[in-house]
Amino acid sequence: MSEREPLRRDAITRARFFLEQARSCRYSNDMAWQESFEAYLEAAIVFSRAAVHRLHTSALRRARGNSNLKAEVDEWWHSILKDPAIQFFRVERDFIVKEGPPKVGQILYGPGGPPPFRAEAYYYYEDPNIPATDTIERHLNSVEKIVTDAERRFGTSSLSGRWWED
Repeated sequence: MSEREPLRRDAITRARFFLEQARSCRYSNDMAWQESFEAYLEAAIVFSRAAVHRLHTSALRRARGNSNLKAEVDEWWHSILKDPAIQFFRVERDFIVKEGPPKVGQILYGPGGPPPFRAEAYYYYEDPNIPATDTIERHLNSVEKIVTDAERRFGTSSLSGRWWED
């Protein structure tokens, strides 16, 4: 039996998995890479948003019957809603779930040289020079910090993938 780390079932780990899958997609002339790249990108966004929802649920569960802790959780929740990473994942995830594929910019390369071989070179959110995967990773790093800090603050355990109290 090999030694492995325990199975990570948390949303942050899943978001990072799908982000890495997107990054591993390679360009091909038949454009078949687009479907998998976009699906992985969407999954990374959905799981990034799920991390915040799971944390909030876990913190509210911990606060049941404790009005002071409930007020602290509510105050914390309202304070993070303006965070750029929270806003990004809220807007992008809501669009994906309720309307359609992400609203992401695409770059077209013309003749005159070989096109980039990495699929991520063709998609962006902020600026054509910043791949969509870099934007997602930056926001995911922020969300992970928010989740980690809040878990220490509220004594929750959403990063472990467990949703029950010991």
